[in-house]
Formats: sequence, structure tokens, C-alpha cells
Amino acid sequence: MKILRRVLPLVLVVMLVGIHALLHHAGCLHAGVPAPRSDRLRVVSWNLRNFPGEHDRARMVEQLDRLDPHVLALQEIRDPAALRSLRPPRWRWIASEHGGSHGPQRLVVGWDPTEVEVLDPMEHPSLSMGGRVRPALSVYVRPANGPDFHLFVVHFKATRQGHEVRREQWSLLEKEVTSRRAEGPVLENDVIVVGDFNVAGGPQTSSSEERALLEASLDRAGLTPWEIVSGCTAYWDGSRRDTWWEPSRLDLVWSAGMDEVPGDARRAWPGTHCALHRCATFSASEDHPEPDYHGISDHCPVVIDLPRHDDEP
Repeated sequence: MKILRRVLPLVLVVMLVGIHALLHHAGCLHAGVPAPRSDRLRVVSWNLRNFPGEHDRARMVEQLDRLDPHVLALQEIRDPAALRSLRPPRWRWIASEHGGSHGPQRLVVGWDPTEVEVLDPMEHPSLSMGGRVRPALSVYVRPANGPDFHLFVVHFKATRQGHEVRREQWSLLEKEVTSRRAEGPVLENDVIVVGDFNVAGGPQTSSSEERALLEASLDRAGLTPWEIVSGCTAYWDGSRRDTWWEPSRLDLVWSAGMDEVPGDARRAWPGTHCALHRCATFSASEDHPEPDYHGISDHCPVVIDLPRHDDEP
């Protein structure tokens, strides 16, 4: 009996770890990400880490099917044509022409034409800083049943050393959003901005201080931030460079107008490994990989659900 009492806790731990691993492999754990709903329009923003590369495309399809987006706002796309294999054939795609001097890493918007109409695509080259970094891409989204809005997709300069370039890009984004909102009575002036803002901080600035500076800058365009549930949207290998991966918040959501969405409902949910690990550190390696981190992207999909219009009289 003494041996049993000593061994039983260890057996239970092994069983729990095994169950967790099986659920992880099957992609069954998406804590915090709401299930798709017929009364919601779903927009998903995702940095796909230089797609296509050595991506697990079957897992990508599985994850996208589970998320069931109506609109995709994607970053780091090297070959936009390769995206067609990830969604049904009816889907439509628009890509930026440029993507910075290293890549290129294009911005892409994809959508289900049975759910939304996408109009007036526009590339914003001013944010590319003369072609050195990525531009912005915007479209006008008109759902069959839901709020119309301008959707901006951005991917700002990376790393702490890129802080000053990002600050220049903020001002340029502010001007582009303000211009779009003033286009006239044909289009609504509601705006949603999504993407990889790379708010990593700077040599003398923390990431939280950078987010505060960004908020003050974008406030001039009427943009306010959405809550990122759980607080992280990506992982990196940390300062120790060991097999422990650290959470970070690089991908953000902002909006102007959007009166259909109450303030307390302006939340975005990170999926895949951010949801699975609930933004806690985790250990993984190439020999024992985290399937979504190693197989898809270091970034997680960021899910936005917008209320559809009530058709009832």
C-alpha cells in the first residue's frame, strides 16, 4: 500500500500529461476563443511567417476551418497564390503589390463572397518608407448583413531597433486613416485597423511604453484600441535562447466609429498556441515541437467578431 501511495500521484500526472498532449495534437483546446456564430461576422488577422515555407498546410486548413472566418487579413505572405489551397475555391483574394525590401512580405485580404463584398482596394505606399518596409493595404468591407467598414492591414518595422521607424509609420497611418474616413457620403467612415504592429519597445522604451505612445498617436485619427483577451498574440524564444518560449503582444486591433460594437464588446481573441497555453511560457523544440508554433507561425490568429444586423422588423 505504501508503494501504491507513492506511485499513484506519479501515474496520475503522467496520465494528465498524456491527455493534454493528445488534445493538443488534435487541436481541441481553444480556451477563450468563441465558437463561430451565425449572428457574428468574423474577421481574423494573422501573420503567417513567410508563407509558404515549411508550413503544415493540413493543420492550417484544420485551424482555419475551426475558426471559420468570413474575412482574413494576412501578413508575411510571399506567394499570395498559395493561399488558395487553404480556403474553399469560392474565396477571393487581394494582395499588396509591394512588401518591403526583404521578401517581399505582402499583405493580403481574403474573403468569402457569399458573406461579404470587398470594394475599393488601396495600397498605401507612404508607410513603406520609400520601399524599405511594408506598405499598408486597405479595402472597404460590405457584409450581406452587418456593419460596413474600411479594413486596414499593417505590418510595421520589426525589432527594438526599428522603434523610430515605427513611430514615423504611426503618423503616416494616422494620415491615411483620416483621409479614408473623409472620402464622402458613398462609403461609411467606420474603420478597423489590424495587423502586426511589432510593438517590441525600443533601446530606451519598453513595449508597454511603446503601446502607450502608439495609442496617443492613433487617437488623433479617432482610433481606439481593442482589448486583446489573455494579453498575448505571439511567442518568441526569449533572451535565454533555450527551449522555453515567451509570450508577447505584437498584433493589435484598433477601430474608429463602429458604433454597432459596444465598448465592452471590443475584444479580440488570440487562437492556436496563444489560446492553448493561455499566454503562459511553454517548452518545445524541433524534436518535441509545439504543432502550431513550429508548424504554422510564431504569431497566433487574432479573432474579431462583429454583430450582424437584426433582420427582424
